[in-house]
Amino acid sequence: MTSLAATAVQMLGSSQNQQIGTAVARQQIAAEKAVAGLVADSAAQGAANAGPPAPAGQGQSVDRRV
Repeated sequence: MTSLAATAVQMLGSSQNQQIGTAVARQQIAAEKAVAGLVADSAAQGAANAGPPAPAGQGQSVDRRV
């Protein structure tokens, strides 16, 4: 009987560890989705607030005269 009880306890512990691992994985996935959503929102706001594109040739040379 003792080995049967030990096996049952071991199986319950293993099952609990698997449930904890699954919960942690789900929480991590949810956090990654939230971060991706924030990045997408930030990029969309940045694009909406951006001015017109620079004129052709701008930024191609540097004027060092003082």
